[in-house]
Amino acid sequence: MSTLPSSRLLRTAITLAAVLATSSLRAAEPTLQLKDNDVWVMAGDSITAQRLHTNYVESFFRTRYPNLHLHFRNSGIGGNTTGSVLARFDYDVAAWKPTIVSIELGMNDVNGSQENYIKGMKTLIEKIRAIPAQPVLISSSPVDDGSIMGDWRSDRCSKIHPFTEALEKLAKEENIVFVDQYHALIDLWGQNRRKGAAAAAEKAAKEGAPAPAPATPAPALAPGATPAPPKPAPIPPSLIPLTGDAVHPGSIGQYTMAAKILQGLKVSGEISSATLKADGKIVEAKHCKITEAGAKDGKLSFTRLDDSSPWPIIPKSKPALDLLPEISQLSQYLLKVEGLAPGDYHVSINGKEIATVSDKDLAKGWNVASVITGPFGDRATAIDTLIGKLQSGQQSKDNVPGGLNFEWRAASKAKDSEKLAAAQKAIDDTEAELQKLVQPVAWKFEIAK
Repeated sequence: MSTLPSSRLLRTAITLAAVLATSSLRAAEPTLQLKDNDVWVMAGDSITAQRLHTNYVESFFRTRYPNLHLHFRNSGIGGNTTGSVLARFDYDVAAWKPTIVSIELGMNDVNGSQENYIKGMKTLIEKIRAIPAQPVLISSSPVDDGSIMGDWRSDRCSKIHPFTEALEKLAKEENIVFVDQYHALIDLWGQNRRKGAAAAAEKAAKEGAPAPAPATPAPALAPGATPAPPKPAPIPPSLIPLTGDAVHPGSIGQYTMAAKILQGLKVSGEISSATLKADGKIVEAKHCKITEAGAKDGKLSFTRLDDSSPWPIIPKSKPALDLLPEISQLSQYLLKVEGLAPGDYHVSINGKEIATVSDKDLAKGWNVASVITGPFGDRATAIDTLIGKLQSGQQSKDNVPGGLNFEWRAASKAKDSEKLAAAQKAIDDTEAELQKLVQPVAWKFEIAK
């Protein structure tokens, strides 16, 4: 019987120890795993208070896990920094009795020191863990001003870069889930601006637009006067407008934010898949149930009921998919039809045509979720509207807080138990309605030339 030399034994032992250590580190990597009756408080500044990307993240999880009773609470207030959230933590974060708390700050914190930002984050982590709840750190989004990495168009956008790196370092030290949406979005948004500027210049050149008038010379300064700071360069137009403003994108920009956050949380894009023969025979149904399948007069029809649903994206925000096509990869809702005659086929759901798809695309598997109009769009709009009601926090014309979210916050801050109970009941009733709405729907498919 042969034996290994001692040096080889030592090297083998070291290699094995390294492998085990690496495996242990990988196993300990923090993840976000939702469970029934989780309460997720989303704390942040005015970007969170817009109730856009946070609502879209909520709609993803509610439709992806319809059997779970999930509760999302928006805790975003304009102008907030880590210090601001700490000041209202007890009545607007901890009072919700959360199991998960995400902190999305930085856009305003960059006006201060990085040291204070990280110090405030550390204190927030301690307070979240003491609740006890799972902390999730989300970096600030970029400023949509045409900045790209290494070529920033504003100090504010450039400062978010090191703040985000420091936040990531803190998350690793604390073994906390971290999502970097800043670096995931800055080049996407920046190049979108730059392509828009190039397209605008090309259009102006083709149309023979006159050259800009020369700038008017600034008046001479009085002796001892301080010159006014230079005006910032105008922000170029976007090829695909994100809508909103440079700090607060509208729905199109915020769907890209939500997508990058979901990717950062490492969510699965798989929903379900179905494979049928052109004659109506069911070949495979994964995470879905196919019934009433058959083929007659050149038309294939069947009913499909899935375990979960595609991410509901409102139709008016379709440009977000043009800007970031990978959004559709977060909803892999596949349909495969084998044995179709060559040609293009009209696909209808519940009697409404949603797309024209070739036999080749159907044969290799078509992602139905790439379509966000028709019945899918109607359902997405209904879900978005109800989540909007649940998370409402807009000011009225008289600047008086209104909506379920604001009513609960005001009652919590005032420690008014009667108003708090009434606000909580209104939230519970709306959530019960929403829970019914996000349940999977049986769709009637028809495929014909």
